[in-house]
Amino acid sequence: MTYYIIGLTGRNASGKGKVASLLTKRSFSYHSLSDTLRTKLAEEGTEESRDNLIAIGNRLREEGGPGILADLMRKNIVTPNDHVVDSIRNPYEVSSLRRKYDNHFFCLIAVDASPEVRFERLSERDRKGDSGSWEQFLAQEKLEESSENPNKQQLFATINEADYIIDNSGNLVDLENNLQEILDNL
Repeated sequence: MTYYIIGLTGRNASGKGKVASLLTKRSFSYHSLSDTLRTKLAEEGTEESRDNLIAIGNRLREEGGPGILADLMRKNIVTPNDHVVDSIRNPYEVSSLRRKYDNHFFCLIAVDASPEVRFERLSERDRKGDSGSWEQFLAQEKLEESSENPNKQQLFATINEADYIIDNSGNLVDLENNLQEILDNL
């Protein structure tokens, strides 16, 4: 029997978490590369903020290579069932997750929405570490989009690795339909 590992990438507040939630309702086991970073920040006694998450992710990549976050998380994908991996932000993480698994097939989905929609969602969710202003939101986005340093976030390059792209500018029904279409094609 073949199981799936669906990786999720996309910009801040694009709806990756919502897609992950829809997949967990379909019995996918949930994993997040950002949770690895949150754990590290807590171990170090550092406040969780978007800037601190980015900084520790970059530091871990500098120390262990650009795919280290996925490499660390891979050990959690051992059960014979479907898995979803959230918060993929570097193409080397994609490469790590595309490596052969016994009875698992990897697929990357990029989730996106317009900046205005994403900022509105970000403002409504009021998550710790999120941008407090439109200007800060845009500045943080710029830092995450690309870098010549392979150990930093490279969202554009990661999104280019996607097998499927979901435009999540619509409503939840649209998102569910788009996701179901992808699952039907796997």
